[in-house]
Amino acid sequence: MRYCPCWLATWTVGLALLASQAAFAQNVPPPPNPDPNARAHMDLNNLIHQMGERVRRLGEDIASDLGRTPQGRHLIQDLRELAVSIDEFHQSLRNTRDPYQLRQAYTGIDQTWHHLKWQLTQPGVTSPAVGRAAARVDELDAAIHQALDLRAYTPAYAPLPAGAPAVPTEFAEAQRLAVALEQRAQALAATVQAEMAGVPGANRLARDAARLAQACDSFGDSIRDGQPIGDIAAAFGSVAAVADRFETDLRAYRLPPPVDASWRSFAAAEVLLRQRLGLAIPPPAVDMVLQPAGNAPSPVLALADQLNSQVDAFLVAFTPTVRVVPEGEWILADAQRLKAAAVAFRDECGRGVDPYRLSQQFLTVDQLWGRLARRINRIARGRTGPNIETAMQMGETCRQLHQLLGMPGYPPTLGAVVPAPGQ
Repeated sequence: MRYCPCWLATWTVGLALLASQAAFAQNVPPPPNPDPNARAHMDLNNLIHQMGERVRRLGEDIASDLGRTPQGRHLIQDLRELAVSIDEFHQSLRNTRDPYQLRQAYTGIDQTWHHLKWQLTQPGVTSPAVGRAAARVDELDAAIHQALDLRAYTPAYAPLPAGAPAVPTEFAEAQRLAVALEQRAQALAATVQAEMAGVPGANRLARDAARLAQACDSFGDSIRDGQPIGDIAAAFGSVAAVADRFETDLRAYRLPPPVDASWRSFAAAEVLLRQRLGLAIPPPAVDMVLQPAGNAPSPVLALADQLNSQVDAFLVAFTPTVRVVPEGEWILADAQRLKAAAVAFRDECGRGVDPYRLSQQFLTVDQLWGRLARRINRIARGRTGPNIETAMQMGETCRQLHQLLGMPGYPPTLGAVVPAPGQ
């Protein structure tokens, strides 16, 4: 074989250049490791994007297999709303890096997904393709929990794995309230830090609030399936000690309203948990408890009646405008479903004040209000008016019930401006 001398020379020079570049690269220090927080944020961004895609694919499978059934039509619309909410959360990642704010924002999406997943387990509301698509969404939800360091919580209405023993009520209630207590402790720590910055001596309070959140986190980690209530009560002692010291320290300050409200929310869940664990009173001081001492009526009855009246008022005011409001028909449908859930919850209240039973009945109210609030925020985009003010009243009652019953998650707030998908 003959070689062209000019080509051979060029090839030789090229090899020499490559060799010199390799030698130079060996002497150049490697680039610094990327910021782990930035990498984690990128991973979360990717997971949220994938979840939105998989929720849409699940909706397509439901439309194909179940679209002609009444249950299927409801599920399709619910999944569309969930996909839009995921898009909004995805857009918010551009401006939000605070882990607490991200966990708080994702909780509503998580609750909506678990409620939808439960609906898909009902007889006649699934198919093999729908089941596979739902499992893929659930995988991503679990991965997002891990990325956000968000404790997984399975509501009692969720189906147990095949062959799993029934969970005792006492254990299920203790686990539910432990999750709520941890989330409220995190909210309290964030609120103290934000609202009391610059207050003389408040640095100590902020450190104590952080210790309380850590104690609640460790307590949640200590709970294991099938654990006796006595063991859970013993583990709670470390939380009670920190909480009691924190409450004593609070008395030295004139608390801003958000801090006071956040503490009372935490204390309401702690009261319920102390009662469930059979621990000695006195619990923390709170304005309103689910089961007052003596024969005083529970405030849950009046709040349930109030919620029904407020939903009625919203339906009367909103129905005439349904055709001129974007997504008006779906807002109306959400409000009608909320009304049905509120009636069922009030009926349950009439059967006696049992925290476990009432919390399970209120789950549907909580989830439906969260979805309606997200839809109203999306349409209103910070604007207000008579209908929104009526909805705010509903939201305040739902928030009080949420607090009183020790519900996990964070009640949504009307009036927040959310980014339009794609912005």
